[in-house]
Amino acid sequence: MQEAVKNIKRSEHSKKNSFLDGISNIYSQLLTGQEIKSEADKMVDHIRLAHEEWQYAENFFQNATDPDLIDHAIFRMEAARTKYIYLMRLAREMGIHIKLQ
Repeated sequence: MQEAVKNIKRSEHSKKNSFLDGISNIYSQLLTGQEIKSEADKMVDHIRLAHEEWQYAENFFQNATDPDLIDHAIFRMEAARTKYIYLMRLAREMGIHIKLQ
């Protein structure tokens, strides 16, 4: 029972910190003159970065010659592809539709 109470308190503390971090982030953006991005804009940025990461990983694979580097390149490429697919699925669930060139 005491463990459950501790978990609830941790969860509440975590929510408060998350909220305060969000407010702090918005405040710092206002002070520096940065535009405040919506969650959809942030998701699009993450997807674009993941797509670029995937492209870089594929390029690295194409240029790798050492057998150990080839293994590394394959894992890196698969990780980047998986991340990109995950973010695209998450965006679709959020109702965000984007086309990357």
